[in-house]
Amino acid sequence: MNQTAIQRRYGHVAIVGLDGMGSFCKDAATPCMDAIFEDGAKTLRALSMFPTISAQNWGAMLLGAAPEVHGLTNGGISQQPYTNADLPSVFATVRRAYPDSVLCSVSNWGPINHGIIEQDAGVEMEEPASGEATTERAVACVLAKKPDLLFVHIDDPDEAGHHYGYGTAGHLETIARVDAMVGRIHEAYRQAGLLDDTLFLVITDHGGYKRGHGGYTEGEKYIFFGLAGKTVNKMEGFFAMTRDVNAVVRYAFGLDIPPKDPEGYSSQVPENVFRDWETPYVKDVPGARCDVAPRPQPDFHGEKGLTAFFNEDEIRLALFFEYYAEDAAGKARFSEVGQVKYYAGSVRGAYAELGATGCLVSEDVRFGCDDFTVCAWLKVDGAPATEAYYCATKTMTDSGAGFALGFTEIATWLGVETPDPRSYQEHITPYTRDVSGGWLHVTFAFRRKENKVDLYQNFRHKRTVTLPDCFTGEPMDALPFTVGDEASHGINTGNDALVCLDDLLIFGKAFSADDLKKLADYYEFEP
Repeated sequence: MNQTAIQRRYGHVAIVGLDGMGSFCKDAATPCMDAIFEDGAKTLRALSMFPTISAQNWGAMLLGAAPEVHGLTNGGISQQPYTNADLPSVFATVRRAYPDSVLCSVSNWGPINHGIIEQDAGVEMEEPASGEATTERAVACVLAKKPDLLFVHIDDPDEAGHHYGYGTAGHLETIARVDAMVGRIHEAYRQAGLLDDTLFLVITDHGGYKRGHGGYTEGEKYIFFGLAGKTVNKMEGFFAMTRDVNAVVRYAFGLDIPPKDPEGYSSQVPENVFRDWETPYVKDVPGARCDVAPRPQPDFHGEKGLTAFFNEDEIRLALFFEYYAEDAAGKARFSEVGQVKYYAGSVRGAYAELGATGCLVSEDVRFGCDDFTVCAWLKVDGAPATEAYYCATKTMTDSGAGFALGFTEIATWLGVETPDPRSYQEHITPYTRDVSGGWLHVTFAFRRKENKVDLYQNFRHKRTVTLPDCFTGEPMDALPFTVGDEASHGINTGNDALVCLDDLLIFGKAFSADDLKKLADYYEFEP
């Protein structure tokens, strides 16, 4: 995209990122940040993008797009440089507009420099080993180089959250210590004579829950965001998301900000934060309500049964959960781990409640290297805030070849891996624009020979995931097939995450659009 400088509002922009602080700074002693943003704008209710993981959110900030669009993960940015010219980082955007600008990134977490910022954007990069060293290098950078754009990443709050627990005394004490680091960076701009022409930002990528993060609980998703500068209104409580940092930097440098595109660039300038910005902020909103009228479960071999729409040899598993866990296709047996409950009032007849209470396991369901499709109805009204898994052949805590399918209150989740732990891939796709309340139908079609996975939501194609070549010829069966959790049987139990599931179907082929149409007809569902 050709960027045009309209009117440069600031000579300098500083982004200070505090990994893992969330909004827990409200409970910590932060006199420096309190003073910096006393006459600026600040909020404790900005939102981390889902999943609340570092690469997904630092990527959202620097690239201006949601994680399911930019596709970056912690493992991925550690393995390969960022090269997507269609979604440039804010550094590349500023470089194109101002070729002589000084761009610097001082990151306590090296993968940001290697896997989110383009290596040919002319960014001066440093990777100090600690937050203290990062602060020293950032201060030196400001004083010596007077950068147009400076990005600073300090990892100390996240390290403390993982070690002590998020929101605990150890975590809060670390935030207080990091507050002083922020104060020193801010003071460097004053000493360099740049402060009056600097937009100074402090933001975090996510918070945490207990000693981890990645879900969408309140402690994980709500984050602090503060801005100080000559055009900033004094205010508290504005709405923003991590991806909006990109648009804020574009605003500061007087650059074009593309219209919001949920499938592409979607960063926006927060509303009412700047005195000279009046463009309304467009929030993500659910689409039309998609409740499914419940009907009785037809007989498997009946006139309206599944075999009336598909050849029986194509159907590898049909769990209808009609008050028991039996495969209507008669090809697999399941044993119960813990307790599975059954209720009436689902899409078809009864449904199963699994997850925190128990799961089902079968040695008879194998995937190997062949194409296959997994279909299920998920009850998303009251879905868990943290990720819950509804079927898997691998664990999410250990390495192993296989896949895991999950969901939260806002998105569906795919995790896949080969025997090489470096191959792990995860792909998250929101459903909030398509369904609100009721049941969501999800289909994953694995085209193994092409290393592609097609995701359908409510019988509409949402995205195609291309897997690396290392997945060719690798089986997907590290552990026995588990329904109602991933294969350790411990994630949903540990998160108290319940999964309400109906009609888990597996087919021995990768579904086409025609196959999805037949399945929609079977359910009498209009996509």
